Amino acid sequence: MSNKAIVLDANILIRAVLGKRVRELVVANTGTVQFVAPDVAYADARK
Repeated sequence: MSNKAIVLDANILIRAVLGKRVRELVVANTGTVQFVAPDVAYADARK
């Protein structure tokens, strides 16, 4: 696991689900970057 981390906000979570480019970037970098999101970002994305 890498020591690199990216915190995702609600907008990025939504784009990862509905879009193509963000999802591709996340999948391509899963092995080298740790992606995290606070609970509030998930709650905002659900709205």
